[in-house]
Amino acid sequence: MSERPSPSADRLVIVRWRDPLIERLGHDALGDYVELFWLGVLGPTATWLLRRLAVAAVAHPDGHHVNLPAMASALGLGWDSNRANAFGRALQRLVMFGMARHVDGTVAVRTVVPPLSVRHLARLPEHLQRAHAVWSDADNAVALAIAHELRDDRDMELRDDVLPETAVSASAC
Repeated sequence: MSERPSPSADRLVIVRWRDPLIERLGHDALGDYVELFWLGVLGPTATWLLRRLAVAAVAHPDGHHVNLPAMASALGLGWDSNRANAFGRALQRLVMFGMARHVDGTVAVRTVVPPLSVRHLARLPEHLQRAHAVWSDADNAVALAIAHELRDDRDMELRDDVLPETAVSASAC
């Protein structure tokens, strides 16, 4: 096992947040579930940040220095280590919603996210609530079609040519 990197002002050390229960019941941080259902809760910046950090956490299980100015720039955000900024707010949202946490000078990030709570689910638009009701990681074609408003969930015919592609899995990295 290699020595864990230490943080600095413009760098953050990312580690993988291991949670056996969520890893059994949850959804891949790079999968469609996050984009469809967590996006409206976390917001777009925090969702993209979660995905970037999850890739780093999986690729470097002993910890990885993230260059904050470079990552902020890659997400289309400015960076100033002396001020509050959009990047910092996005990271704080990940902590607030339980997607990341501060642990011993590092930030542990989930690579598998929990299912939405009833409270968060109730705030989604009706079509996403319907899509969530039929969601299955094993077979999500109907849910994806409903979520993207390509079909009504009462319509039993589903055309293969209008379904979006499935995302690459972070847990497979």
